[in-house]
Amino acid sequence: MSGRLAQFSPPHNNLPADWKPNWNLAPGKPLLILRKQAGQVECVQALWNLTPSWLTDLSRASFSARAEYLHEKPMFRQAFAQRRCLIPVDGYFLWLQQGARKQPWYLRRKEGGLALAGLWERYQLDDGQFWDSCALITVPAKGLASRLGDRMPAALNSGEQAIWLAERTAVSALQPLLLNAEGRIEMTYPVNPAVSNPATVGPHCCNPSGAAQTLN
Repeated sequence: MSGRLAQFSPPHNNLPADWKPNWNLAPGKPLLILRKQAGQVECVQALWNLTPSWLTDLSRASFSARAEYLHEKPMFRQAFAQRRCLIPVDGYFLWLQQGARKQPWYLRRKEGGLALAGLWERYQLDDGQFWDSCALITVPAKGLASRLGDRMPAALNSGEQAIWLAERTAVSALQPLLLNAEGRIEMTYPVNPAVSNPATVGPHCCNPSGAAQTLN
């Protein structure tokens, strides 16, 4: 499962003023999401760790959600029906077990970025302050991602993105949308093992350290 993202290309004209690109984005950090509010798509920052308003033990916050169980898990059920978002990324990382160690690989398209399906929530404090949070959705791995593990983020094409964000989309149509979406990954390559440490930052995190694999 991907617990690390690269988000360094501005995905929207109106970016939050304090947004900074990140080539090795870990759970618990703020990231950009796209969501539909009052019929308009807006770009905002959200904490990558879903915290529903009713959650009392914040250590139970989850950074990912399996598509197969969104409709039945209390943590995700309401957001699945009412608060869906996209997480725009340049790529993401998966780790391949190699003997006693895990080798990080970077997965991306040859040109352009990816739109990952996500959920968002708002946590309201007693004094009126709040923060927004999100989780990415995972599906069984396909294509190049299946060579590295059994799960991958759900990446949507432009048509699927519109359906996912639409307020009127029937909940019953959403799970098949996620599970039938193609992986959209066209290239993957190993990167420096230092990427496994979330303190490792900078553009070099996404540089190949070995031969790339591509779709035939």
